Amino acid sequence: MGSIGPPRDSEDPSGFEQQTPQKKHKLLSKPPPPPPQRDEQKSKKTNSDSDSVDEDGMTAEQKERYLQQVLESEGFEVEYFPGISYCCKIRPLIYLDEQPLLNQEVKSCSEWAIRRFNSDNNTNYQFVEVLKANSVFCAGNEFYLTFTAKDDVVDADGDQSPVIFQAKVYAPIGGEKEYYFCRPKLKS
Repeated sequence: MGSIGPPRDSEDPSGFEQQTPQKKHKLLSKPPPPPPQRDEQKSKKTNSDSDSVDEDGMTAEQKERYLQQVLESEGFEVEYFPGISYCCKIRPLIYLDEQPLLNQEVKSCSEWAIRRFNSDNNTNYQFVEVLKANSVFCAGNEFYLTFTAKDDVVDADGDQSPVIFQAKVYAPIGGEKEYYFCRPKLKS
């Protein structure tokens, strides 16, 4: 005899046993839904080269624009392309504020990179904030970081103007960070 209210551990939490015999038969006789399929429109090649989609989900036009951006900015200025593969592509981390663990990792890598820069260049920059982060995910994150830092040097107005830096750091899953470089941002 079933009770009204939440089921106890010994009762059927799915409610399946409380169904009528006809309903049980109908539920059991339904074929399972098919597995999700890749959008057939995306995977089919079309007559137009600009509409063709490659295995990463990019049209020829998008891929050309992406590669140009990577080449011109060394990976630091790459736009978001909806629907492309996450693996092995540089992508902007656009919702960093909504991902506290990733946000903390980006900040930590930026702080670590400026400490390495200081050590290599006998300077004393202090990390201020992350401006932008791009990432390639492949057994960890290879970060393309753009952030500001301030030096002890005071300018003519008595201010400590922040300097924009770019750093490339690899943070493998379960391993030690790898430092590629940290530098003041190149002038565009």
